[in-house]
Amino acid sequence: MITVLAVGKCTREVMIDICMTSRAFGASKVAFTIKEDRKVQNTLRKVSKEWGGKFSIAFNTDYMKMIGNSPNYKTVFLTQYGVPVEKVKHSIRTYKNMTIVVALSSKYTQKLMEEADFNVSITTQPHSSTSAIAVFLNTYFNGRENAIQFENATTKIIPAERGIHIQRRE
Repeated sequence: MITVLAVGKCTREVMIDICMTSRAFGASKVAFTIKEDRKVQNTLRKVSKEWGGKFSIAFNTDYMKMIGNSPNYKTVFLTQYGVPVEKVKHSIRTYKNMTIVVALSSKYTQKLMEEADFNVSITTQPHSSTSAIAVFLNTYFNGRENAIQFENATTKIIPAERGIHIQRRE
């Protein structure tokens, strides 16, 4: 199981982006260290109902309890200061249970780097947490997340070279 942990404050739009990206790229859960946001929960509930799959969201998470608390989980901190993802992708792929951590404020970076099992950079340039999640999960799954079939979906996109083709099931 892959959980994405977002540490720090962010806007509702960023929360939704993190959730949607994490879900689409194969994560099962997102946890935030900030207070509960019902609008974000409702949005994700609607998305999961229409597009299928099992996805959960948690708030008020104590990030230090979540990092390194389980010997069955590895913690991967996505930071521009870490080891390039290309250098560690083969060793990281051996783990099935991971907590992928993004810092939404630089004040958490040093502590997270000390506690994580892996400090991984997507690029050594400033970038968004959402893009780091997408690139990391794409690298981790080696592109297989593009073929995920979400169970119980009522809406499905039919890929096409041109046009929009959507299949709806009532």
